[in-house]
Amino acid sequence: MPDKRKSDRMSAHGNQKKLKTTEDNTEVLAYEPVHFIRSHSKNNDPADIQTQIWEVVFEPDPVNPEKTTSLVATCGGNSICIIDVNAGTVLMKYKHKDLKENFYTLAWTTLTLGEEKTNILVSGGIRGEIRMFHPKHRVCFHEWRPVDKKSIAVNSLVFHSEKPTWLFCGTSDGYVTLWDVSYPTLPSYDGVNPVQLLRLFPDYGDVYNIAWTGSNRWLLAGTAAGLVGWNIEDDKVINSNKQYKPKMVDFIMPESKRDEGENPIVDSLAVASEWNIVSKCALHGLIYVWDLKATIEGIKKEDLKTDTSDANTDGAEDKAVIEQDVTMLARLRWSDTDNFYMNLGCHKGKGLICCGDDKGSLWLYNQPQFGKDGATAIKDTVENSARLSWPELQDDHLENTRKVPLDRHDIIIDKVAASHDNNHIVAVTSNNMVCIWKRTDENASSTVSGGGTGAGSEN
Repeated sequence: MPDKRKSDRMSAHGNQKKLKTTEDNTEVLAYEPVHFIRSHSKNNDPADIQTQIWEVVFEPDPVNPEKTTSLVATCGGNSICIIDVNAGTVLMKYKHKDLKENFYTLAWTTLTLGEEKTNILVSGGIRGEIRMFHPKHRVCFHEWRPVDKKSIAVNSLVFHSEKPTWLFCGTSDGYVTLWDVSYPTLPSYDGVNPVQLLRLFPDYGDVYNIAWTGSNRWLLAGTAAGLVGWNIEDDKVINSNKQYKPKMVDFIMPESKRDEGENPIVDSLAVASEWNIVSKCALHGLIYVWDLKATIEGIKKEDLKTDTSDANTDGAEDKAVIEQDVTMLARLRWSDTDNFYMNLGCHKGKGLICCGDDKGSLWLYNQPQFGKDGATAIKDTVENSARLSWPELQDDHLENTRKVPLDRHDIIIDKVAASHDNNHIVAVTSNNMVCIWKRTDENASSTVSGGGTGAGSEN
């Protein structure tokens, strides 16, 4: 991975937006824009407003995985960046030599290498390849192709919470696969040999998002034709020699007239708690919070049992798909946009749900009760607690090149992520911007964990 590089930063001015106190006395939050960074420019063009940044993920604290550090990883175009949200500096930037590469997804895992816990980052994209990085040593140490054809994209990646080398992969050919990426041996990084453990085929079109719920071992997938899931039994994965095929559940989402009689496109998915799931269907204008535990209680246990001896080896599913209506906890009113694939963010256990729109705004829903299991359902549609508007930017690079200012275009927020303490919210956009908002109210934490990668500051 190349050495740290300077980013193109610009000053942001905007009124801080306070969240209104709710009737249940939820915490009042306030945020202000602090760093807006154009960090994924192709050919080092400081005025590049074409490159789309798809993903942002906070780095987990290697010692306490429930917390995050002050670093985020972002990907878009042919580059991957690691950024310090406090300083607003790009600590590392990896560039693929092929400008046609488009990195879509990122995932962190914490491995014990020697006597040290350290974070590993993986990324995938349009070329159907997965790359593995050790940011502490600034090295890309392995790459492989989990798909059969170059035309198949890697859309989503997520690691198993208790088996840190197990990587789930969702792809544009409609498959979800599980790989054991193994432990690298330092300093040579030998020993990495990804092995496929599981291959699932929902047959619901593109897999856009996958999510791992945690110790209850549910794998969820948002697809072009709905939301599906599997209860993954680790011991059967290990002992079945690829014969294990868990039963698939089709989680039925609410209908909308805009679906035109078809299954909804589930274009965003997040885990609020072990059992509380947040999902968004394209064109619905709503974000759904639903109870996975209450939902599967309506399924007979024997229906979920899988006989590995009869499983197919080609990835085909048992055709007896279980259909189950989700048990709704809340409907959050969101933008009535015609655009797809704006991914929401929610740090597990906190309940601050964030989602951007196509106007550069962030919609915040401060619902901490959903960060815990057993939440009570809300009957009425929930309005956003606040909306952070796109700030006025002093953008010298665009002015010097006489390009049209960003606010004259649609500014699509592709993904939003929140730190574990909700001190920082980071959004990435369709026009090459990483947007960092900082909490400013009196309850904001005065410190943020240092970067676990051990990288230095920007030149």
